[in-house]
Amino acid sequence: MQAREELIPFDEFQIGLDRSAIDHKGQIQLPEQHLPRSGSKAPRQDADKHTEPATNQSSSHHILTSIKEHKHDAAKKLRKAFHISESSDNLSSESLVLADTSNEKSDSRLVNRLPMPEKHTLKDFVANPVDTVKSKVSGQGSHQLAANIASKEISHGKEVDLVNAHSAVERAKTDEEKLLAIQDLSMLMKERQSTFVRWTLDRHITKVRVLPRDTFARKSRAAFETKNIEGDIVMNWRAYGQHASIIINGQYIGSGSDPPTPSKETILPNIERLIVASSPFQELIMTTRRVYRWENSTETTKYLLIYLTLWYLNLILPGVLAAIVYFVVDRRVHRNTLEDLREDIKHREDVHRTALSLTEFIEKRGDEKWANDLLEGSGRWLMIQLADLAGFFESLRNFYEWLVPSRTIATLKILAVATLFTAVAPVWLLAKITTFGAGVIFFGLFPLATNFPEYRLLVSPSKRIFWNIPTHAEWTIKYIQAEGTHYVEHATQLPSAPPIKVSSGSENLRDYGFYTAHHDDDTGRLIISTSSVRFVSNVAHKVHWHLTYDQISNLEKLDRVVAKNVPKLKNDSGKDLRLISKAGEEWVLINVDRRDEAFSQIVGFSATTWQVVW
Repeated sequence: MQAREELIPFDEFQIGLDRSAIDHKGQIQLPEQHLPRSGSKAPRQDADKHTEPATNQSSSHHILTSIKEHKHDAAKKLRKAFHISESSDNLSSESLVLADTSNEKSDSRLVNRLPMPEKHTLKDFVANPVDTVKSKVSGQGSHQLAANIASKEISHGKEVDLVNAHSAVERAKTDEEKLLAIQDLSMLMKERQSTFVRWTLDRHITKVRVLPRDTFARKSRAAFETKNIEGDIVMNWRAYGQHASIIINGQYIGSGSDPPTPSKETILPNIERLIVASSPFQELIMTTRRVYRWENSTETTKYLLIYLTLWYLNLILPGVLAAIVYFVVDRRVHRNTLEDLREDIKHREDVHRTALSLTEFIEKRGDEKWANDLLEGSGRWLMIQLADLAGFFESLRNFYEWLVPSRTIATLKILAVATLFTAVAPVWLLAKITTFGAGVIFFGLFPLATNFPEYRLLVSPSKRIFWNIPTHAEWTIKYIQAEGTHYVEHATQLPSAPPIKVSSGSENLRDYGFYTAHHDDDTGRLIISTSSVRFVSNVAHKVHWHLTYDQISNLEKLDRVVAKNVPKLKNDSGKDLRLISKAGEEWVLINVDRRDEAFSQIVGFSATTWQVVW
């Protein structure tokens, strides 16, 4: 196909802000190009001086490249002066760049300025060198990650420049000013299309080949017919099918079948593509979340009434399909305009409005702060969701493995009744019940689970199905307590400890655990017996405190290394243990030797019914 048949010259303003369209003939809309005249100074690149963009190279590399360029130019001039020029010196240094774009980075903002990252001073480094260095490294890592996985096809600064150019056209007072403003706007609109091209071509296309169907020799059906021993004609349908598929759908055969060597650098581009391509769906998810959380009662009530109406009229599925058709057609009729882009930019820059996608969140917070802000804002929610998901799969696995036979039988009875009902019930009734259940979950259970997270498992449909089937953590508690009971009942070989005085009198204790620990600047031992736990200092063997198991309300492992972000010392494991009594008193044991064993002994020997909080 000739080049002139592959494109349609089109006005860049008619193309709009999206990628230029392709018509039914396969011709693409191309902005009218004004090619430079011979001898004019067009934006070209020297073939001998071409280097990668500055974003990918260090300053030292640029210095070396500059020195080499000057040496090369000087050598060319000397060879010309002494009439010993080489053939390569006469080659033109100008080469046409297709889809040329400006390499200048734009940091323009429309309304709100980007939050400035915190600058660390020498005083900060002297006062707290470890935290300062970690914060600096973390900021650089966040910046690199933002650049890799959350970049946009068109940078925020370039979009602001485009909106400002459009405003300049509207503000122009004279014809000359308006003409110049229109030329600037036209250049930015053309550059936008070129940026779309370069973003994909430079970052995500590394290997191409000739389309198989265009170089494939077509064969007739008779070419795949052979005669067997008996003289009958046999058709090789497999070979014929492969041949036909290449002719009809050659563009989809072999695509993505030869990936590069897996590494962070080769995997991140596809993550980047996924995040950028799914940006509209990220906005849909955030809008859906706003609806089911009842953040705007009027908006949620509107959607609830629409849902109930469609459910009553048995039009849920047609309604969903109609909504998809409407949104797609509406996108064609009301295309993205510069005013829409202006509103999007304002929403993107306003840090007080909820981000609707990951790229928008990074734009609000900045490249260096976005990771920490994301963890602070949604890290807790994400940890809860991951923990619930893990708990669900653990319960599902324990149901399948008959960990609690009585609960597995009860669940199987429910599933058997559901199976029988779905087999005999009419399809319209099943659809009615299913869609009604989905509405109850969306408008009723989801709001309770998100606004009152402590009750989320109580309203979880999956937890209701697998009710009282334990997770691995709950099973572990039962197992360790059974072992503790076994030792208490059968291990009588160890001598009893001497009686100690407690508030209720003397008590004979059988001690099973001795762990080095620190409490209130005293070094001592945490001693665990069959009925209580106590802390005894090394000095005079004084009992600082003594707790029976029925007095303990909370038991918690603490990790100071994670909590305070400090380096672990050689003689400090950073593993602490906190005990809280039912009266609200609290004891924190620092640097407990073999803390996990001590924790398991307290849980195992106690007759308390523990709930796994985390």
